[in-house]
Amino acid sequence: MLIEIASGNHRLIIDSNSGGKATQWFIGDLQILGEKGEHPLLGGWYLMAPWAGRIKDNKIIYKSKEYPQEINFETFAIHGTVAFTAGKVLNQSDTSVEIFHETNDSWPVKMKILQKWMITKNYVSSSAKISCDEGEFPAELGWHPWFKRHLDRGQRAKFAIEAISQYVKDENFFTLNESKPISIPPFDDAFHVPTGKGFIEWPNALRINFTSNVDTFVIYDELEDLFCVEPQTGPPDAINHPKHLVSPQNPLEASVKWEVISL
Repeated sequence: MLIEIASGNHRLIIDSNSGGKATQWFIGDLQILGEKGEHPLLGGWYLMAPWAGRIKDNKIIYKSKEYPQEINFETFAIHGTVAFTAGKVLNQSDTSVEIFHETNDSWPVKMKILQKWMITKNYVSSSAKISCDEGEFPAELGWHPWFKRHLDRGQRAKFAIEAISQYVKDENFFTLNESKPISIPPFDDAFHVPTGKGFIEWPNALRINFTSNVDTFVIYDELEDLFCVEPQTGPPDAINHPKHLVSPQNPLEASVKWEVISL
């Protein structure tokens, strides 16, 4: 089901049957989200949960027990399961919507995943919460927007995050639990961003300032026509170095505010 939330000429189109993905983001007459292909992970703006990024050997290991996850893209179990499942629409209004999901049988603890989109004339807020009624298990979440480098007006996009270091990858491109000085782009990498802040700008068209309560961003800018700026609660495979353990007393929550400025 396609849902539109809007405030003035600021609109977000959301597909609840595709994991609550935002398929289009209109700021006036400009649509800023892009697609690389038809696969669910290759376009739009979607929630990654109950993990974000790749997981080593396509499995989660917790307390010496292995929990294999389904391969969903090429040879990887990547970006969680929400993007592949229809969600239940809750509390919909003209300017906000909540979409509910549950983890599948590959997840040893049944978890609830609630995402919320909210829009005003000046910003979009994306937030999510992972909770459970019993048990304990690691979880991570994040957002994966695909942005166009060129809009119908303005100049080529530029962007920055307030990163202080870059996570190290092994020879198979799996992120390790250690960091290094920031290298030279292009990137398909995770970064430590303690402030949770950054910006995207299409000169002479738009600027987006984003602020969040997460400390990790993945940047993917190897393509000529698209790029991704992905706020996450931890780097790829963080779930195998447990940073967040979800239990009835400790849900995992995160949010990002994307403030729009016309130039």
